[in-house]
Amino acid sequence: MPYRVEDKEPMRIVGIRIPLTEDMEENKKLVPPFWNQTLQNGQFIEICKLSDQIPGAVLGVTAYQSPDEIYYYIAVATEQSIPTGMFEYEIPAATWVVFESDGHFKESIQNIFRRFLTEWLPFSGYTYAELPDIEIYPINKDKPQEGHSEVWIAVKKEKEI
Repeated sequence: MPYRVEDKEPMRIVGIRIPLTEDMEENKKLVPPFWNQTLQNGQFIEICKLSDQIPGAVLGVTAYQSPDEIYYYIAVATEQSIPTGMFEYEIPAATWVVFESDGHFKESIQNIFRRFLTEWLPFSGYTYAELPDIEIYPINKDKPQEGHSEVWIAVKKEKEI
């Protein structure tokens, strides 16, 4: 599983969101229809037009603020104003482990999270930093559900705790 560890600056994202629960299995049932609806109703193109900051891609962001405030965003990094019906969220600067994947997004992204928790994290010398998890997708109107993607998971060195 190819990966790299990078320090990244804060990032302001703007896009649409849905509420999630603390039940990961339930969330796996909520997120794919949200993507499908966004791709079909034209919001995907509107979100893509806002992208003007690095990484220059569409983001799937799971942001846990409290047990009652967990959201999944489809967004981009931008400095543009917030369009009506969209939301902004500030992702703090952090150290991220970045996993790369090629293929159909749904299967490869879920597989990366599972392998991060079971294979990578226990032997890495890092702990989970409990910041938003970020999925990075190319802005591609022809094949919006497959290609090269990345997953960014915030981590801290074990001795920093």
